[in-house]
Amino acid sequence: MKISLNWIQDESNVDIKGLGIDEILRRIGSQLGAVEDVEDISVRYQGIVIAEVVSCEKHPNADRLNVCKLNDNGLTQDIERDENGLVQVVCGAPNVRAGLKVAWLPPGSTVPSSIPDDPFVLGVRELRGVMSNGMIASPHELAISDYHSGILELDDEAEVGRDFAEFYGLNDTVIDLENKMFTHRPDCFGILGVARELAGITGQKFQSPSWYQGVESNFDVPLSDLPLEAKCETDLVSRFTARVVEGVTVGSSAVRVQSMLTRVGVKPINNIVDLTNYYMYLTAQPTHAFDYDKVKALSSGHPTIFPRMAVQGEKLTLLGGKEITLDQGDIVIATDRQPIALAGIMGGADTEVDENTKNIIVECATFDMYSIRRSSMRHGLFTDASNRFNKGQSPYQNLRVLHKLTNDIAIQTGTKLGEVIDIINCQLAEPNDANVVK
Repeated sequence: MKISLNWIQDESNVDIKGLGIDEILRRIGSQLGAVEDVEDISVRYQGIVIAEVVSCEKHPNADRLNVCKLNDNGLTQDIERDENGLVQVVCGAPNVRAGLKVAWLPPGSTVPSSIPDDPFVLGVRELRGVMSNGMIASPHELAISDYHSGILELDDEAEVGRDFAEFYGLNDTVIDLENKMFTHRPDCFGILGVARELAGITGQKFQSPSWYQGVESNFDVPLSDLPLEAKCETDLVSRFTARVVEGVTVGSSAVRVQSMLTRVGVKPINNIVDLTNYYMYLTAQPTHAFDYDKVKALSSGHPTIFPRMAVQGEKLTLLGGKEITLDQGDIVIATDRQPIALAGIMGGADTEVDENTKNIIVECATFDMYSIRRSSMRHGLFTDASNRFNKGQSPYQNLRVLHKLTNDIAIQTGTKLGEVIDIINCQLAEPNDANVVK
């Protein structure tokens, strides 16, 4: 499992950077788990600057190219500028336009995605008779995501003239930690769990984020009246929670979220899926988002979603298009008509969140670890979710993660939230210091 020191620092009260990287690695290796690899992420992003496209005009000699003038607030030295202090860059991206904040790679910088295999150092060059100073980068070229059809459009919060790596927390160290020995500590498959252990071995008092210590309010988010019916038809699901989020807009995640996921080996997909992955990696609690309207179309009446045991021989098409034949020992998430996900392992293609999705159902549950392990082996499916569920996740954190995740989606996309469905299928003691880690 890859851990980001910046992520630990940002999401917990643990001060680990003050120890120095060598001491951190020594303590992790001797008391936490084997260190398999260490990467200084900042090496990839040296010299990259946040700039603004002040003007964008068609290239006089090339239909698909544009001549852009960039403002970097004079941060970059030894570069040719016009009378207004702007830098000229030729760009062929279809989404480049005036007013856009971008990641500019000046001459002398290296394209991040080319490191370490074949480093490509940029320079000043002539493109169809017009001089271009470096380049404006795409998410792929920045090693932030696989998207390469256009340049990266930075968030409104981006400050022109700031160092790109510093502003977006890419001055980071990522440690690949072999933590498979923690079969009795499923929380150590999340950033908060690792932070808790690092606090212990460095003599610090750990304090969970405030939202993780109890269910937060909805921050005055409007309530949705979209109906949803749920139940639980198997004792192998100790807790099943779900919530409707109405009126989402599916698009790219914030740059910070994309970059954080990428550096720990998780591929960014869209703002909804990325947030489910973000909180899985943070808390070790997997969640899943279903397209509400697709679930509704696959239900007999009101949209219905619930866990049950599969019927022997049932078919399910998974995300990515693979069809599997279900076994009666598999737990599935289903409507009242058909299975729509292999519980704890992978969602189904029929209810996938895509660019046309307007409403979603977020599910957060605790599945029997032994059943998930057997299903994973049976179908040859080994996912980030199954890797965490087969260690045995706690039912105490379901509501906390569900509330935080759906609140974040609502705040970022201006949506409405439905009532929380919470089906408890086990004996839960009252939370206290003995059974809820703070």
